[in-house]
Amino acid sequence: MEISITPSTNYRKRELGATAKIKAELAALRDEAKDKQWTFEVGYTTAMDFSIEKITGLKPPSDWLTLAKQQNLMAKALLESSRIALGQCVASASKFNWADYSGVTEVKDQGNCGSCWAFATHGAFEGSYAILNKAMINSSEQDTLDCSGAGSCSGGWWAYDYLIKTGSAKEADYPYLAVKGTCKAVQRPYKAEVWGYVDANVDIPSVAAIKKALCDYGPLAVAVAVTSAFQAYKSGVFNEGSNAQINHGVTLVGWDDSKQAWRIKNSWGQGWGESGYMWIAYNTNKIGYAASWVKANLAPVCEDGPSLIANAALSWSNNKQFAANANVLSVTFTLPKAMYVSIVADGSAFIAKGAAPQSFTTGLYSGESPNTMWTGSLRKGSLQAANQHIQVHSAHAMKLAAGTYTCYWKIWLSGYTIGFDSATLTVIAVPCSMGGNLQAIQSAPGDMVGAMIEGDATIMAVEAARPELQVTIDRSAGSE
Repeated sequence: MEISITPSTNYRKRELGATAKIKAELAALRDEAKDKQWTFEVGYTTAMDFSIEKITGLKPPSDWLTLAKQQNLMAKALLESSRIALGQCVASASKFNWADYSGVTEVKDQGNCGSCWAFATHGAFEGSYAILNKAMINSSEQDTLDCSGAGSCSGGWWAYDYLIKTGSAKEADYPYLAVKGTCKAVQRPYKAEVWGYVDANVDIPSVAAIKKALCDYGPLAVAVAVTSAFQAYKSGVFNEGSNAQINHGVTLVGWDDSKQAWRIKNSWGQGWGESGYMWIAYNTNKIGYAASWVKANLAPVCEDGPSLIANAALSWSNNKQFAANANVLSVTFTLPKAMYVSIVADGSAFIAKGAAPQSFTTGLYSGESPNTMWTGSLRKGSLQAANQHIQVHSAHAMKLAAGTYTCYWKIWLSGYTIGFDSATLTVIAVPCSMGGNLQAIQSAPGDMVGAMIEGDATIMAVEAARPELQVTIDRSAGSE
């Protein structure tokens, strides 16, 4: 699905309250559109509240093509051992959009500052990071504006070198102010590995070359020539065909051959275009000029090592015995952020009262009552002799959001008393993404019957041989 389909701003309402000057500008653009058969509509966008000079600012070095060749030679050497196939994108497809594959971050607003060079740089970088690490980030353009030396509110050029050498702070730690300030000392967890140009031999790469680069690297930072028509773009396929000089940087995220157009993400907020996006015809307004790509660093597997969150235990001196379904142990723990959690229950048990053989069912639950069990933790066991001591074990791993949780280790039995020599219930959390999602549970354990529909938060199930053992298998709290 598209990130944006219709404009988020009521352009008609804005135009009704516009000044005579704005209304005259729009009327002139509409007359021009009719004469030249433009395939897009104009409206009173929020970008029209500023002069073009204040909201653009991409300034290529005079010798940028020479520098581009040098950059690509370095990039080629660095890429030889680190290329990763992105997989989802095929350059021969009739259309593709990285927004459909969680490869495009939110539309931002550069405000009354010519920092488009920083926003386009970060747009490509955040896209690469999202695709490679399967995680959306919000990096700090203000960090790059203040500290990179690549430009100011009066303009600049691609700032990837700063992301490689220094990195980027989080937006929350270094918020955007739309004015160049003094560089701050903050943590900069996001870094890039290498960057380059789509084609260092020409100003504007071919459509085929841009498509291939989109598939190879993800969203691209590209230049475009912004005019008053571009500034007033509301919807449709922009095809002005201006030969003006490039002056603005945007993020190119996809294409559609049926429209003969690129999909670009701008940095003028959602009050411009189609909620901050535009369809722009191939080869119009010099779109794709100095197209560049960046490869983000892979996030570390773990920010730090496994850490013990909580545990509970009982020993032989506790003389724990259970003659009916019961909680063996419970533990409460708090996660400061989303983490992958491993919960392990382990103990030694015997028949305290009753004749052998006997059986039991055990598992880990997220609630004391009603019974809500993580289905992957269900275990069954049997005691074959009166003097036998066996291991009773259950475990489960899952991703949990930040918050406080209580986990219960339960045992189900009937017709005898079970005793525990000792037991522990331990929670270990790893504060990292671990490179992917845990496999979602698709079916109930063996010997259990019940209804199950993909997408449901829970699965109601009953053990065929034990109708009193009714459980609700929790998918929303503990599966990914």
